[in-house]
Amino acid sequence: MQKELITQQGFQGFVDEFNTLVKIEKPHWVKEKEIAAAFGDRSENAEYISAKEMLRNIDKRLRFLEKIINNSDVINIDELPHDRVNFGSQVVVLNQDSEEEKTFIIVGTFETNPSLNKISNISPLGRVLLGKNVGDEVEFIINGTTFYYEILSIKKYRERTEATP
Repeated sequence: MQKELITQQGFQGFVDEFNTLVKIEKPHWVKEKEIAAAFGDRSENAEYISAKEMLRNIDKRLRFLEKIINNSDVINIDELPHDRVNFGSQVVVLNQDSEEEKTFIIVGTFETNPSLNKISNISPLGRVLLGKNVGDEVEFIINGTTFYYEILSIKKYRERTEATP
């Protein structure tokens, strides 16, 4: 199986979630299940059934996170050039039809989040943008519609944290 690219920050987020589930959430729900089981008849015990379901969901999420952690190729975007669009670049483009500016961040498949404008490096737009320079014009087709963008700026993406001003 080929490993998926992921930023250090994205990878750390998955590791942190995994550790929280293992060290805090799962022990909490195991205890809740034990307490609920002490009340007797488990078939009609809502607290027991709920705790059991939470544990199932936690275990399912842990398996998913373990797959991500084991199948990731962690990339330090600080070591990559960002004079051209690269993995970890934040790219501002101008839609040449609507004159609307949009910002996209090129990340790996596991980190993709359209609501945060994080697009996969292997998505149609991500593939077209990679390697391009400021001023380059690109076109890509999605769902039968052709889009034309001009690249306005490229920089290394820095995710804001609570400590970041």
